[in-house]
Formats: sequence, structure tokens, C-alpha cells
Amino acid sequence: MNLFQIAEWIRDTNLSIAIRESITMFPVIEGTHLLGIGTSAGAIAISDLRMMGKIFRKQPVSEVFNGVAPFMTVGFIVMTITGLLLTWSEPIRCYESMWFRYKVLFLFLGAVNAGVYHNTIYKSRASWDNNPDPPRGAKIAGVASLFIWALVIITGRTMAYNF
Repeated sequence: MNLFQIAEWIRDTNLSIAIRESITMFPVIEGTHLLGIGTSAGAIAISDLRMMGKIFRKQPVSEVFNGVAPFMTVGFIVMTITGLLLTWSEPIRCYESMWFRYKVLFLFLGAVNAGVYHNTIYKSRASWDNNPDPPRGAKIAGVASLFIWALVIITGRTMAYNF
């Protein structure tokens, strides 16, 4: 079974049909998806800007991160669940959309950036936690994260308006 055949199978499931044909389900899921994006991306932006030394310079990085982490986590979970449901409702369109492919690529790059950050720079956070001017690696990770998440949002919105 190739990827297109899987998309066809998903399209024909009861859940896909129900979401696609419901007057309220799709808009509620999409609206919730946008709220999840706003919550998660907003919290990520605050964390990234602190890592770059641009905001909350007098507060430890760990304090800022711990303050936004619940919003980042809940927003990300909501965004992931609703994003999967939106994809499930229109699998063929997603399969055929170059914007969807770019979005998935940028989501992957965001995960790689977060993984590299948490496995390198984050581990030495105790040594720079209170520094108003974080190390270069933290700044690079913050800039990359902001840029990547902006691209995820832009490609997602472009995809929605090109269906």
C-alpha cells in the first residue's frame, strides 16, 4: 500500500466523512487548532526571545521557561490532535498540497531544532541561566525556532487558503 492509497483509505473512513460533511465539526476543529497554535507558538516565542536575550533579561531562563512550559505543552497537544483531525478529514488534498508537505518539513525541522537544543545547550543551562546575554548556541536555537515556527504557521495558513 503506497501513501496515496493510505490517503484514499483514510478519506473513506467514517471519521473523515463525518468531519468533512459536518456543518460544525470542521470549523470547531479548525478554530480549536488555531487556538492551540496561538497558545503554543506564543509560549514558544516568549521562551525563544528570552533565550536570545531580548526579553525578561533579569529573570533566569529556567524561570521564564517553567512559566510558559504548561502553555507550550497544552497548546502543542491541542494543536497536534486537531491538526491530525484536520488532516484526517482531507487526506487527499493534504497529500496533493505542496504547502502541506512544506508544513510537515518545517514541523520536522522544528523537532530537530528542539532536540538539538535540549540535548546540547539546555544541558548546560545552569551555567548561563541567570545571564542576561545567553550563549551563542542558545541565541541561534531561539532564532531558528522563531523562524521555523513562523514558517509552520505561514505554510499552514497558505495551505488552508489553497484547498
